[in-house]
Amino acid sequence: MKKVKKVNKELLSRETVFEEDGCIKKITLGMAEKMIDAALRWARNGGFECSVAVLDASGTVIAVHRDNLMPETLEIAIDKAYTAAAMTAPTRMMAIMTSPMTAMGVGPDGHGTSLGFRHKLRWCTVNGGIPIRQAGTSMGMKVIGAIGTSGCPSGTDDNLCSQAGATSLYE
Repeated sequence: MKKVKKVNKELLSRETVFEEDGCIKKITLGMAEKMIDAALRWARNGGFECSVAVLDASGTVIAVHRDNLMPETLEIAIDKAYTAAAMTAPTRMMAIMTSPMTAMGVGPDGHGTSLGFRHKLRWCTVNGGIPIRQAGTSMGMKVIGAIGTSGCPSGTDDNLCSQAGATSLYE
C-alpha cells in the first residue's frame, strides 16, 4: 500500500503567505494564480488579451496563462519575468538603458523604439517584467520572484498588467 503525501494547503492558498516576522518569503502556487488573475483582469478591463508568467527567484516557472494568442507570447512573458528576477529590476528600466533614444535624451515610447532584445539566454529587455520583492523587510530588497506579461497592444499595457499582478499580493 502506497503512502499518500499530504498536500500543504498553504501552498495552494490564494492568500499571501506572511511569515511570523511579517515577511513574504516565497511565492506559492496560490499566490501566483492570484497574480495571474489580477493581471488578466487588468487586460480584460482594457479590452485585450495577454500571456502571463510568474517565476520564483531562481527563474523556475510557478504558473503561466496564455490567452488566445501566439504561443511565442508565453515564452516572451517567461523571459521578461526571468530578466526582471535576474536583474532585480523592472524590464522597463532595462529597455530605457538599452535605448538609443536615451542617449539622445528621449525615452522609449512603447514597443519597437529601443534596442530591446531577446535571445536564447532568456534575456528580454522590453516592457512587461516586474520583480516581486520580499515584503516586510525594512528595505524590501530581496527578490523572491517575478511576473511577466506579453501580447498586450503596447509595452505600457504589458507593464500595467504586470504591475496589477504584483500589487495583488498586498490586497
